[in-house]
Amino acid sequence: MTKVERVYRAINHQEADRVPKGEWRLDPVLVARILGKEGRGTWEDEVKVRELLGMDLVGLVPRGLRPDRSMPPHELDFSPFERWRGQTDFFIFAVVDGPFQGSAGRMDFMEFLLRLSSREDQVKELAREEARFGLETARRCVQAGAHGVIIADDIAYTRGTYVAPGLLRELFLPLWQWQVENLGTEGVPVFFHSDGNIASLVSDLVAAGFAGLHSLEPTAGMDIARIKQDFGARLCLMGNFDLSLLARAGEEELAAEVQRIMAAAAPGGGFIFSTSSGCLGGDLPAEKVMALYRAAGRYGTYS
Repeated sequence: MTKVERVYRAINHQEADRVPKGEWRLDPVLVARILGKEGRGTWEDEVKVRELLGMDLVGLVPRGLRPDRSMPPHELDFSPFERWRGQTDFFIFAVVDGPFQGSAGRMDFMEFLLRLSSREDQVKELAREEARFGLETARRCVQAGAHGVIIADDIAYTRGTYVAPGLLRELFLPLWQWQVENLGTEGVPVFFHSDGNIASLVSDLVAAGFAGLHSLEPTAGMDIARIKQDFGARLCLMGNFDLSLLARAGEEELAAEVQRIMAAAAPGGGFIFSTSSGCLGGDLPAEKVMALYRAAGRYGTYS
Protein backbone atom coordinates (compact mmCIF):
# COMPACT_ATOMS: atom_id res chain seq x y z
CA MET A 1 0.00 0.00 0.00
CA THR A 2 1.34 3.45 -0.88
CA LYS A 3 1.62 6.34 1.56
CA VAL A 4 -1.05 8.27 -0.30
CA GLU A 5 -3.45 5.31 -0.26
CA ARG A 6 -2.81 4.81 3.47
CA VAL A 7 -3.69 8.42 4.31
CA TYR A 8 -6.75 8.41 2.07
CA ARG A 9 -8.03 5.27 3.78
CA ALA A 10 -7.73 6.98 7.15
CA ILE A 11 -9.58 10.03 5.86
CA ASN A 12 -12.30 7.73 4.53
CA HIS A 13 -12.58 5.95 7.91
CA GLN A 14 -11.15 2.71 6.67
CA GLU A 15 -8.43 0.59 8.22
CA ALA A 16 -5.26 0.16 6.17
CA ASP A 17 -2.18 -2.02 6.58
CA ARG A 18 -1.17 0.28 9.48
CA VAL A 19 -2.04 3.66 10.97
CA PRO A 20 -0.61 6.50 8.85
CA LYS A 21 1.64 8.97 10.60
CA GLY A 22 3.71 12.09 10.08
CA GLU A 23 4.41 15.74 10.85
CA TRP A 24 3.99 18.80 8.67
CA ARG A 25 7.45 20.16 9.23
CA LEU A 26 10.85 18.86 10.36
CA ASP A 27 13.47 21.44 11.27
CA PRO A 28 16.58 21.03 9.07
CA VAL A 29 18.78 20.99 12.19
CA LEU A 30 16.81 18.04 13.59
CA VAL A 31 16.97 16.31 10.21
CA ALA A 32 20.75 16.56 10.19
CA ARG A 33 21.05 15.37 13.77
CA ILE A 34 18.90 12.28 13.14
CA LEU A 35 21.26 11.35 10.31
CA GLY A 36 24.33 11.99 12.47
CA LYS A 37 25.35 15.10 10.54
CA GLU A 38 26.31 18.61 11.56
CA GLY A 39 24.50 21.78 10.52
CA ARG A 40 21.26 21.76 8.57
CA GLY A 41 19.88 18.88 6.56
CA THR A 42 19.15 19.16 2.87
CA TRP A 43 15.87 18.38 1.13
CA GLU A 44 17.25 14.94 0.26
CA ASP A 45 18.13 14.44 3.93
CA GLU A 46 14.56 15.28 4.97
CA VAL A 47 13.17 12.71 2.56
CA LYS A 48 15.52 10.11 4.07
CA VAL A 49 14.48 10.99 7.62
CA ARG A 50 10.78 10.84 6.83
CA GLU A 51 11.33 7.40 5.29
CA LEU A 52 13.43 6.33 8.29
CA LEU A 53 10.69 7.35 10.72
CA GLY A 54 7.99 5.69 8.65
CA MET A 55 6.11 8.91 7.91
CA ASP A 56 3.43 9.04 5.25
CA LEU A 57 2.87 12.77 4.83
CA VAL A 58 4.37 16.23 4.66
CA GLY A 59 2.86 19.70 5.13
CA LEU A 60 3.94 22.50 2.80
CA VAL A 61 3.37 26.22 2.34
CA PRO A 62 4.18 28.15 -0.85
CA ARG A 63 7.28 30.32 -0.78
CA GLY A 64 6.93 34.09 -0.66
CA LEU A 65 4.00 34.36 1.75
CA ARG A 66 4.05 37.65 3.67
CA PRO A 67 1.88 38.76 6.61
CA ASP A 68 0.68 41.82 4.69
CA ARG A 69 -0.34 39.63 1.72
CA SER A 70 1.49 42.03 -0.58
CA MET A 71 2.31 39.17 -2.95
CA PRO A 72 -0.86 37.78 -4.56
CA PRO A 73 -1.34 33.99 -4.75
CA HIS A 74 -0.49 33.73 -8.44
CA GLU A 75 2.97 35.21 -7.76
CA LEU A 76 3.88 32.78 -4.97
CA ASP A 77 6.38 29.98 -5.52
CA PHE A 78 4.71 26.57 -5.54
CA SER A 79 7.79 24.63 -6.61
CA PRO A 80 8.06 22.76 -3.26
CA PHE A 81 4.74 21.09 -4.04
CA GLU A 82 5.89 20.11 -7.49
CA ARG A 83 9.14 18.69 -6.14
CA TRP A 84 7.54 16.59 -3.40
CA ARG A 85 4.81 15.36 -5.74
CA GLY A 86 7.16 14.58 -8.60
CA GLN A 87 10.05 13.01 -6.68
CA THR A 88 8.45 11.32 -3.65
CA ASP A 89 5.35 9.32 -2.79
CA PHE A 90 4.32 11.23 0.35
CA PHE A 91 0.80 12.53 0.87
CA ILE A 92 1.07 16.33 0.63
CA PHE A 93 -0.99 18.66 2.80
CA ALA A 94 -1.07 22.32 1.83
CA VAL A 95 -1.09 24.35 5.06
CA VAL A 96 -2.94 27.64 4.59
CA ASP A 97 -3.72 30.36 7.14
CA GLY A 98 -7.41 30.62 7.96
CA PRO A 99 -9.34 33.91 8.11
CA PHE A 100 -9.02 34.27 11.91
CA GLN A 101 -5.29 33.63 12.04
CA GLY A 102 -4.63 35.59 8.87
CA SER A 103 -6.55 38.64 10.11
CA ALA A 104 -4.94 38.48 13.54
CA GLY A 105 -1.49 38.51 11.92
CA ARG A 106 -2.20 41.84 10.27
CA MET A 107 -2.31 43.82 13.56
CA ASP A 108 -1.61 43.64 17.28
CA PHE A 109 -3.41 40.56 18.60
CA MET A 110 -5.21 42.27 21.49
CA GLU A 111 -6.31 45.06 19.16
CA PHE A 112 -7.66 42.42 16.79
CA LEU A 113 -9.66 40.72 19.55
CA LEU A 114 -11.14 44.01 20.74
CA ARG A 115 -12.11 45.11 17.24
CA LEU A 116 -13.49 41.67 16.50
CA SER A 117 -15.60 41.70 19.68
CA SER A 118 -16.97 45.07 18.57
CA ARG A 119 -17.85 43.53 15.21
CA GLU A 120 -16.12 46.32 13.32
CA ASP A 121 -16.96 46.28 9.63
CA GLN A 122 -13.29 46.77 8.73
CA VAL A 123 -12.28 43.65 10.63
CA LYS A 124 -15.11 41.62 9.10
CA GLU A 125 -14.03 42.71 5.63
CA LEU A 126 -10.42 41.83 6.46
CA ALA A 127 -11.57 38.33 7.45
CA ARG A 128 -13.39 37.97 4.14
CA GLU A 129 -10.26 39.09 2.29
CA GLU A 130 -8.19 36.53 4.17
CA ALA A 131 -10.71 33.81 3.34
CA ARG A 132 -10.51 34.68 -0.36
CA PHE A 133 -6.70 34.81 -0.25
CA GLY A 134 -6.54 31.46 1.55
CA LEU A 135 -8.92 29.79 -0.87
CA GLU A 136 -7.03 30.98 -3.94
CA THR A 137 -3.71 29.97 -2.38
CA ALA A 138 -5.06 26.53 -1.51
CA ARG A 139 -6.37 26.02 -5.04
CA ARG A 140 -2.98 26.79 -6.51
CA CYS A 141 -1.34 24.43 -4.01
CA VAL A 142 -3.65 21.65 -5.22
CA GLN A 143 -2.87 22.45 -8.83
CA ALA A 144 0.85 22.19 -7.97
CA GLY A 145 0.46 18.77 -6.36
CA ALA A 146 -1.17 18.90 -2.91
CA HIS A 147 -3.44 15.96 -2.08
CA GLY A 148 -5.23 17.76 0.76
CA VAL A 149 -5.52 21.11 2.53
CA ILE A 150 -5.20 22.11 6.17
CA ILE A 151 -6.78 25.44 7.11
CA ALA A 152 -4.66 26.55 10.05
CA ASP A 153 -6.69 28.90 12.24
CA ASP A 154 -5.51 29.14 15.85
CA ILE A 155 -8.73 30.28 17.49
CA ALA A 156 -8.09 29.01 21.01
CA TYR A 157 -5.80 28.71 24.00
CA THR A 158 -5.69 26.07 26.73
CA ARG A 159 -8.95 27.09 28.44
CA GLY A 160 -11.12 27.83 25.42
CA THR A 161 -11.56 30.04 22.39
CA TYR A 162 -10.07 33.55 22.32
CA VAL A 163 -13.50 35.06 21.74
CA ALA A 164 -16.96 33.71 22.50
CA PRO A 165 -17.88 30.64 20.42
CA GLY A 166 -21.02 32.43 19.31
CA LEU A 167 -18.94 35.19 17.74
CA LEU A 168 -16.83 32.64 15.88
CA ARG A 169 -19.99 30.94 14.62
CA GLU A 170 -21.37 34.27 13.45
CA LEU A 171 -18.30 35.68 11.73
CA PHE A 172 -15.96 32.81 10.84
CA LEU A 173 -18.01 29.63 10.49
CA PRO A 174 -19.61 30.88 7.23
CA LEU A 175 -16.12 31.68 5.87
CA TRP A 176 -14.76 28.23 6.76
CA GLN A 177 -17.80 26.57 5.22
CA TRP A 178 -17.41 28.66 2.07
CA GLN A 179 -13.74 27.64 1.80
CA VAL A 180 -14.54 23.95 2.31
CA GLU A 181 -17.37 23.99 -0.23
CA ASN A 182 -15.19 25.66 -2.86
CA LEU A 183 -12.25 23.36 -2.24
CA GLY A 184 -14.65 20.46 -2.59
CA THR A 185 -14.76 21.23 -6.31
CA GLU A 186 -11.02 20.47 -6.38
CA GLY A 187 -11.72 16.99 -5.04
CA VAL A 188 -9.43 17.27 -1.99
CA PRO A 189 -10.09 16.66 1.72
CA VAL A 190 -9.91 19.73 3.95
CA PHE A 191 -8.76 19.59 7.58
CA PHE A 192 -9.06 22.24 10.27
CA HIS A 193 -6.19 22.99 12.64
CA SER A 194 -6.25 24.92 15.87
CA ASP A 195 -4.22 24.64 19.03
CA GLY A 196 -6.02 24.97 22.36
CA ASN A 197 -9.41 23.85 23.55
CA ILE A 198 -11.93 24.00 20.70
CA ALA A 199 -14.33 21.41 22.13
CA SER A 200 -17.20 23.91 21.98
CA LEU A 201 -16.84 24.19 18.19
CA VAL A 202 -16.13 20.65 17.00
CA SER A 203 -19.75 19.99 16.06
CA ASP A 204 -19.75 23.25 14.06
CA LEU A 205 -16.61 22.20 12.19
CA VAL A 206 -18.31 18.91 11.32
CA ALA A 207 -21.34 20.83 10.04
CA ALA A 208 -19.03 23.06 7.97
CA GLY A 209 -17.90 19.98 6.07
CA PHE A 210 -14.32 19.53 7.27
CA ALA A 211 -12.97 16.05 6.64
CA GLY A 212 -10.49 16.13 9.51
CA LEU A 213 -9.29 17.90 12.63
CA HIS A 214 -5.68 18.42 13.65
CA SER A 215 -3.97 19.28 16.91
CA LEU A 216 -6.33 17.88 19.56
CA GLU A 217 -3.99 19.35 22.15
CA PRO A 218 -4.17 17.05 25.19
CA THR A 219 -2.93 19.64 27.69
CA ALA A 220 -5.82 21.87 26.62
CA GLY A 221 -8.37 19.24 27.56
CA MET A 222 -8.95 17.80 24.09
CA ASP A 223 -9.88 14.23 25.05
CA ILE A 224 -9.27 12.18 21.91
CA ALA A 225 -11.24 9.19 23.21
CA ARG A 226 -14.31 11.35 23.75
CA ILE A 227 -13.92 13.15 20.42
CA LYS A 228 -13.49 9.80 18.64
CA GLN A 229 -16.66 8.53 20.28
CA ASP A 230 -18.71 11.62 19.43
CA PHE A 231 -17.31 12.61 16.03
CA GLY A 232 -15.09 9.79 14.81
CA ALA A 233 -17.60 8.67 12.21
CA ARG A 234 -17.46 12.08 10.48
CA LEU A 235 -13.99 13.46 11.23
CA CYS A 236 -10.55 12.00 10.61
CA LEU A 237 -8.58 12.85 13.76
CA MET A 238 -4.91 13.80 13.58
CA GLY A 239 -2.48 14.64 16.38
CA ASN A 240 -2.93 14.52 20.17
CA PHE A 241 0.63 13.57 21.16
CA ASP A 242 1.93 16.27 23.52
CA LEU A 243 5.16 17.75 22.20
CA SER A 244 6.30 18.81 25.68
CA LEU A 245 6.09 15.17 26.78
CA LEU A 246 8.46 14.26 23.98
CA ALA A 247 11.09 16.58 25.46
CA ARG A 248 10.84 15.41 29.08
CA ALA A 249 9.71 11.76 29.13
CA GLY A 250 11.67 8.58 28.93
CA GLU A 251 11.21 6.02 26.18
CA GLU A 252 8.85 3.82 28.21
CA GLU A 253 6.58 6.75 29.05
CA LEU A 254 6.59 7.87 25.42
CA ALA A 255 5.62 4.39 24.29
CA ALA A 256 2.84 4.15 26.87
CA GLU A 257 1.32 7.44 25.70
CA VAL A 258 1.51 6.38 22.05
CA GLN A 259 -0.19 3.10 22.94
CA ARG A 260 -2.96 4.99 24.79
CA ILE A 261 -3.62 7.31 21.85
CA MET A 262 -3.62 4.51 19.31
CA ALA A 263 -6.01 2.41 21.40
CA ALA A 264 -8.41 5.33 21.70
CA ALA A 265 -8.32 6.69 18.16
CA ALA A 266 -7.12 4.08 15.67
CA PRO A 267 -9.84 1.38 15.66
CA GLY A 268 -12.00 1.56 12.56
CA GLY A 269 -9.68 3.98 10.80
CA GLY A 270 -10.15 7.74 10.82
CA PHE A 271 -6.90 8.53 12.63
CA ILE A 272 -3.48 9.84 11.58
CA PHE A 273 -0.74 9.78 14.22
CA SER A 274 1.07 13.08 14.76
CA THR A 275 2.14 15.42 17.51
CA SER A 276 -0.42 18.07 18.39
CA SER A 277 2.01 20.65 17.02
CA GLY A 278 2.67 19.03 13.66
CA CYS A 279 6.15 20.56 13.66
CA LEU A 280 9.32 19.07 15.15
CA GLY A 281 11.88 21.73 16.08
CA GLY A 282 15.65 21.71 15.99
CA ASP A 283 15.87 21.73 19.79
CA LEU A 284 14.31 18.28 20.16
CA PRO A 285 16.59 15.33 20.99
CA ALA A 286 16.96 13.15 17.92
CA GLU A 287 16.84 9.96 19.95
CA LYS A 288 13.48 10.96 21.46
CA VAL A 289 11.99 11.63 18.05
CA MET A 290 13.19 8.25 16.83
CA ALA A 291 11.80 6.57 19.95
CA LEU A 292 8.44 8.25 19.41
CA TYR A 293 8.13 7.01 15.86
CA ARG A 294 9.39 3.54 16.76
CA ALA A 295 6.52 3.37 19.25
CA ALA A 296 4.09 4.68 16.64
CA GLY A 297 5.19 1.90 14.32
CA ARG A 298 4.90 -0.71 17.07
CA TYR A 299 1.42 0.26 18.24
CA GLY A 300 0.03 1.63 14.99
CA THR A 301 -1.72 -1.56 13.99
CA TYR A 302 -5.39 -2.44 13.80
CA SER A 303 -6.64 -5.25 15.98
